[in-house]
Amino acid sequence: MSQSIAAPPGGSQAPISEGARWMQIVVGIVCMVAAANIQYAWTLFVPEIQATHGWTRASIQTAFTVFVVVQTWLTPIEGYFIDRYGPRVIVAFGGVMTGLSWIIDSYAGSLGMLYVGSAIGGIGVGCVYATCVNSAIKWFPDKRGLAVGLTAGGYGAGSALTILPIANMIHSSGYQAAFFWFGLLQGTIILIAAFFLRAPQKD
Repeated sequence: MSQSIAAPPGGSQAPISEGARWMQIVVGIVCMVAAANIQYAWTLFVPEIQATHGWTRASIQTAFTVFVVVQTWLTPIEGYFIDRYGPRVIVAFGGVMTGLSWIIDSYAGSLGMLYVGSAIGGIGVGCVYATCVNSAIKWFPDKRGLAVGLTAGGYGAGSALTILPIANMIHSSGYQAAFFWFGLLQGTIILIAAFFLRAPQKD
């Protein structure tokens, strides 16, 4: 049966349909899937980077540590900007930064540049992850656990769709090409999906 939730007091928009709420979850999941590979596909690139540049595995893996630290510790700041500017702007920014991260990695000729790419990726994925989870909670105050679980699950399962294509491109064209083209693709998907996101309080 179709349901709706009322607009907030003082709001100007009509009651929100159940379908519109679920559409926000679907869009959020798409964003999470597109952002997931920066984390989950990383191990595919490490041996190729090491073979190309001769850097130690530990120094290459430091880039992943940089990514995790930036993604995690900037969350409170991202939360502030989500409330101030809304999910559309923050996820669009996250999409640009997510794509830019891998494009930088594709050109990285030094560990410093690789670390910069990872830091930018941490900002991008942090924006996407924090915003989509935040949005799920706001759209489903009555089903928070389900909404957040589905959204976060999109991030965890995102790599399943692209691990093999990324691995194949690394094998056939080199890791730099895989970084570049998948960075461009994933960033573009997030950027496009961002324009369908909105907060329940206002457009």
